Amino acid sequence: MKLVLLFAATALAARGKPIRVAFEGNVIFGSQTLDSHRQKVHDELYQHCLDIGANAHGDETLTGGFDGEGFHFKYTCNCAHGNTKVPDTISIDSWWSAKATKAGTC
Repeated sequence: MKLVLLFAATALAARGKPIRVAFEGNVIFGSQTLDSHRQKVHDELYQHCLDIGANAHGDETLTGGFDGEGFHFKYTCNCAHGNTKVPDTISIDSWWSAKATKAGTC
């Protein structure tokens, strides 16, 4: 039992201190970007946020959105503590990409 607890504590410590990760990018459609495109970007970034160790806290997991022009976005993943690999570029679909950078600690 002690070995299991030690392993669990070691695994948690290896994840590091939680950080905020900023995602900033564009959709290639410019002013013709649709709401469905914006929703797809949000959903993909939300999933990426969970994949890098953020806890699902509803609206607090991923904050931000698109600017007034509708194709440039800034989101923040709150309290990620997994394999964050920042700075990095995320391009899940060929029509958008985002630069991921450290945006502070939690």
